[in-house]
Amino acid sequence: MLGWVRRRVLPRCAKLSALLGLLILGAWITGRVLTDQYPWSQFLWWVPPIWMVGSAWVLLMLSAALAFFARRLGGLFLRPMLLLACIGCTGYLVFGVWKVHRIPFAQPIPSDTIRIAHWNQSSKRVDQQGWAKAMLDDGVDIVFIANASWGKDRQTLLDGFAPYAPEQKERWVNYSYRVHADPAHFRIEDDAFIASRFPLVRTGMVTMSSPTVADDSLRASGRDGWVMFAEFDLSGDSDESGTKRDPFIVWFVDLPSEPLAWRMRTMRSVSGAIKSWDGHGAIMGRHVWEADEGGEAFPEPDLIIGDFNTLAGSESLDIVAPNMTDAFDAVGFGRGRTWTPRVDNRYLRQPFKLADWRIDLALVGARWNPVRYQIKRPTEWGWVEHRVQIVEIALK
Repeated sequence: MLGWVRRRVLPRCAKLSALLGLLILGAWITGRVLTDQYPWSQFLWWVPPIWMVGSAWVLLMLSAALAFFARRLGGLFLRPMLLLACIGCTGYLVFGVWKVHRIPFAQPIPSDTIRIAHWNQSSKRVDQQGWAKAMLDDGVDIVFIANASWGKDRQTLLDGFAPYAPEQKERWVNYSYRVHADPAHFRIEDDAFIASRFPLVRTGMVTMSSPTVADDSLRASGRDGWVMFAEFDLSGDSDESGTKRDPFIVWFVDLPSEPLAWRMRTMRSVSGAIKSWDGHGAIMGRHVWEADEGGEAFPEPDLIIGDFNTLAGSESLDIVAPNMTDAFDAVGFGRGRTWTPRVDNRYLRQPFKLADWRIDLALVGARWNPVRYQIKRPTEWGWVEHRVQIVEIALK
């Protein structure tokens, strides 16, 4: 019996393991090439690279072990092919995706950069005072926060960033929140919170519904998304030559998170909502935000930052942000994960520690250069699925 197993079963299992490893790497490469251009390729694209490449290495070692104990060398030609494919894919993952070659070659940071932070707090309880102090100590100039908890937590957040523009008199930021600071440096609208060292001039927002999927019985409870533009005055009245500078325009986003929806369709709905904006926004008056109905169209962005609920590098991103530069791809390095789902089961949670989903992005426009990009895990301020991204940009 043992002889039959070593002569027949083990060689075939060795060959099957090598073949399965090649198929897995082929599926991963297909996902990397097609991204989310098609509904079926999107699911290949979303599988974490470590799961795919790691599985191929495990199957390669399994095939070699089975062949070692077999009397016939099953998979003799497939194993060298799988070995070369594993080495090539691992090299691409380490240097092409994680950019580890940048680690020892940190570039000097210009003195005139703008440092911008974004965090989707997912409506979780956060040490707002401690986090705000950490951002101020880190020299962050503009903070974008999505889904901060309402009530006392949001007021604490406002008070924490009051040093951006302190005043003795208490001012209304909106009908619910007040702060001892100039309200031109703060904006709260629905789930969007902005605090800035620079004054805001104008804002506007559009919302969109989560897209439907083919089978409503499979539809998950996705929340609606929104895009908000914010116009900042970086220079006051004029620059050194006396010429008034162009405003700095940021699109702050939290896009629909329906997991089964095709992202190309989602981005088309986002683009349609932006193009059909009704012009209603807000403009900063003398001491209070006022309604503004004079907007003709969303202004072109210098930066788009937020939770895209779409993987970085996706083809669908070109619909909303054509010809924009991903800050991580330009100057970042590391595994780059910004979101890890919360899984209560301790055993099911382990594979997700190896998953790299970068869905919180900073896309930079043509007038600016990204010079540094960081992703920080905010565990000291509270457990939140999303991580903080900090980008530094400089005017070209």
